[in-house]
Formats: sequence, C-alpha cells, structure tokens
Amino acid sequence: MTQPPADHVHTVNNGKRDLTLDQLAATQPGLDRLMAELGPRMHRLYFAGRAGNWRLADYFFRSVVKQLSLCAFSRPKYEESINTYITNDCEPVRVAIKSGDAEAFESAYNAMVGRANAYHDEFAKPYLHWVCPASPPEDLDFTAGLA
Repeated sequence: MTQPPADHVHTVNNGKRDLTLDQLAATQPGLDRLMAELGPRMHRLYFAGRAGNWRLADYFFRSVVKQLSLCAFSRPKYEESINTYITNDCEPVRVAIKSGDAEAFESAYNAMVGRANAYHDEFAKPYLHWVCPASPPEDLDFTAGLA
C-alpha cells in the first residue's frame, strides 16, 4: 500500500464542519463516558435477573459485554484487564442467566461488581466504587414478555 504524501491530510465532514481524522479521533469518548453508558446497562441487567426475566437479563448482559469490549478496544492500557474481567468475572453471570438460577445470578452479579471495584482500586481510582441502586429504573417493565 502506498503512503499518501506527507503534506496530504484526509478530512471528513460531520455535517457541520470539516475535520481531519486526528480531530475526529479526538472527539471519541474517553473511558469515563463509555463507563457512564455501562452503569444503566448494569442496573437493568441486575433488575431483569431479580425479576426472573432471563431473556431480558441476557439482552442486557450481552449489551454490558459489548460495551466493555468497546472500552477494551478503545483504551489499550486497560485491554488485558477488561478482557480478563469479561472472561473471569462476567462469565459466571452469563452461566447463571442461561440456567435461570436466581441464587447463582445474585452471587455472580455481586462478585462481578466487587471485582470491578477492585479494578478501580488497582488502577488508582479508589473513589470510583459502583453500587446497584436500591430500586429498579422506572422506565422499563422488567416483567415484559414473562406471560
């Protein structure tokens, strides 16, 4: 593949302005924004499992893993740890969902959250400890499709 001339700059237009590829890359979310999207998915995963809505829990589990995978891809510094977390700490939640085991789900979910908080400590962010809200989000029917 040939290299473009050193003075050639690729640009794209976002509908509002022309951007270089470097400028476009700078607009991509950091881990803080990606993790902010992860929290609500984790809440919904938990409350779907608590309601015994295993199809919904599986949906949100896959969404959580997809978001974590994006985090790993976009931030190589954390890639190995996030991938290990998905394999070692998220997988027991998936297994509990697949078997419809409420007790195993609760235990695996709590362990998964505990390990996430341990990673925050490990990466010098002990002020970032996640907890699940005491009540479910009000914008979703966690019993939908159970009839």
